[in-house]
Amino acid sequence: MVAVAAAAAGLVLAPALAPPGVAPSARAAVQSCSSTTPVADRPTLRRGDTGSCVRVLQRLLIAKGYSVGSAGVDGSFGAATHLAVRRFQSDYVGVTIDGIVGPQTWGTLVNGGTRYSRTRGPNLTSRVVLSFDDCPPSYSAFQGAVLGAERLGVALVLFPTGSCLSTGRFSPSYARSHGHYVFNHTISHPDLTRLSYSNVLTQLGSPGVVTTFGRPPYGAVNSTVLNAYATKAMRPWTWTVDTRDWTGKTQAAVVSYAVANSTAGGTVLMHMGWRAFNTTAITQIKAGLANRGLGVCRNVGATLVAPRTVPC
Repeated sequence: MVAVAAAAAGLVLAPALAPPGVAPSARAAVQSCSSTTPVADRPTLRRGDTGSCVRVLQRLLIAKGYSVGSAGVDGSFGAATHLAVRRFQSDYVGVTIDGIVGPQTWGTLVNGGTRYSRTRGPNLTSRVVLSFDDCPPSYSAFQGAVLGAERLGVALVLFPTGSCLSTGRFSPSYARSHGHYVFNHTISHPDLTRLSYSNVLTQLGSPGVVTTFGRPPYGAVNSTVLNAYATKAMRPWTWTVDTRDWTGKTQAAVVSYAVANSTAGGTVLMHMGWRAFNTTAITQIKAGLANRGLGVCRNVGATLVAPRTVPC
């Protein structure tokens, strides 16, 4: 009878699991939807589902600028709709990027939410994030900066390449154990916009850092890159201030630029291979920002491998 009811409603959903001896609820299987159906009454949808609730979902996604494929509103939760859901989820703070449309995603689709900022990243405070990319010149230089920042009460946000990890000059677990955040910066630092979708996916995986946020090299993104990040359940995080330390600036020049150009809640871009990745420079930046009434991201202890936020 459940199968007949589902067919009559035009909706086919993945079967729910139930404890042994308990019949699964037929409520979701016979559910039909319209644009006025309360969020609380909409069933959880997954890839492979069909029917009126999927059509409601597709109309909402299209209205918000997400493509569900050339077939448009066809009531079939296929690959294109699945990707559109993940792209939508990646654009909102606190929404899990899993391609499943449950109460959280339905609620955000219908009622709105806080848009994710690629430049501010997951830092929702007024404190300034000091971030460093690429690779330090040696493991001892890495340890010195990590331990020095910890003593200063500063949490660094670090984006090493997979190639850096392979050379043994950086340890994600060591950095995290000293209260710093470690996120993805690809394997070999290519311009991702010049790669195919499959090659971008490769660059976002191991031996690079596998986690929840990543910095695209050069800050370069396009729709293909954003699709790949969403597929990896990863949000891009760029910056608000580029110190351009890689041009050979002196330590004093990098410190001065970071202090003068930072704003509340911003992200400063520097590089581990250049002159500000040391305790002295971090001390000077922290002091200079304090003189402007700005705090830096606080070191609150060990961090997760895949955090949902950066609680500065």
